[in-house]
Amino acid sequence: MRISLFWRTFLLLAALLGATLLAVFGLARALDPSPPEQRVAWEVASVLNLTRSALISSQPGRRAELLGELARDEGVRVLPLEASDRIAPYLPESRAVAMRGYLRALLGPETDVAGQVNGEDGLWVSFAIDDAHFWLQMQQRRVERHFGPDLRLIIAIAAALSLVGAMVFSRLVNRPLALLSGAIDQLSQGDRPSPLREDLVSEIAAVNRRFNRMARDLVELESDRAVALAGISHDIRNPLARLRLEIELARLPEGVAEAMCADIERIDQIVGQFVDYARGGDIEEHVEWIDLPAFFAAWRNSYQAEIDSGTLELDLDVTPDLSWAADPLELQRLVGNLLDNARRYGRDPASGKAMVEIRVRAEGASLLIEVRDHGKGIPEEARDHMLRPFARLDPARGEHEGSGLGLAIVARIARRHGGDVTLHEAPGGGLQVRLRLGKPS
Repeated sequence: MRISLFWRTFLLLAALLGATLLAVFGLARALDPSPPEQRVAWEVASVLNLTRSALISSQPGRRAELLGELARDEGVRVLPLEASDRIAPYLPESRAVAMRGYLRALLGPETDVAGQVNGEDGLWVSFAIDDAHFWLQMQQRRVERHFGPDLRLIIAIAAALSLVGAMVFSRLVNRPLALLSGAIDQLSQGDRPSPLREDLVSEIAAVNRRFNRMARDLVELESDRAVALAGISHDIRNPLARLRLEIELARLPEGVAEAMCADIERIDQIVGQFVDYARGGDIEEHVEWIDLPAFFAAWRNSYQAEIDSGTLELDLDVTPDLSWAADPLELQRLVGNLLDNARRYGRDPASGKAMVEIRVRAEGASLLIEVRDHGKGIPEEARDHMLRPFARLDPARGEHEGSGLGLAIVARIARRHGGDVTLHEAPGGGLQVRLRLGKPS
């Protein structure tokens, strides 16, 4: 399964940071392998042994002064141990058990540890001088400084912060590429993307600069092509109009005049398709809610003469009360191109009649239009090719009319509406064009 560049960058950074934190954790454990309870026991044992040695070696008259100095300067008190002392264990109990084990190993098996004696908090450790028993009291804060946050907790917090930083870093690094990808998608759909920033790091700035130049060149090329085709349309249609008028005024046999007018009309339609395709991205849209059953009923009426003459059989199935927000002119061009293709190329080989079926329904957030004919169809390997401009498939269609732009115009309008066009083989033969439309962009 392929993953995006963002997640690939993030996972690589996360792996690097994870390996670094594990190495730091292992190094810290290697440099200081002893647990904190053992370090506290060493310190307490040292203080207790020094205190006991000082009391034993000092003169009896100076012991009270020595005990006062220890309490004042070191925060260490020595009190007599009484059988009636009220003792509370050192918390937490697991820590008390570990410290008791270490202290008994250092000071003797009768050593006891308490967290409170007679209601007074502290770290209390018992010891004996000859037959007398005493408590050594140390302040808890002096001991608990050894019990800082667990190294595993510190590593976990560092890992969490590192992952958040890796995600932010990955997004910052990949955001210009994501913007470039979005701009390319817009350009491929015929839209004009906003210029990309050119004040970023040199490599990204160079790519954005080239893309902006390419987008401007494409827009200029599209504009020049539209102007050129519009001029060609004007220059061709004026002589065609004069030819049509001259044919009508000339005394020509009826069949010859009709054939010549049909040829002129075909040329006019081809020129119109050229202009429509060239101006496809420049048409200003006027989106409104369209009553689709009424829209397609009116569209059917425009072909009523062909239906009555028996040259066209049109089966229309539109979901009742279906409305859609779209540009009416764009929708007319879509349906007109699809229906003209089906009428021209989708005639039944046996009867010669153009039988066209149109199905219109909503599918989720999209509008689905299916146009099916009963012609020879299009081979599967050539269907994508037929959606390109100027594509023809004379052997499959058996005709040489048209400009090869009808389906290309439909595909371009569909992309601009967030949809697509696909060609399929219809059940029983023929071609089925499936048009899916989203909302206009």
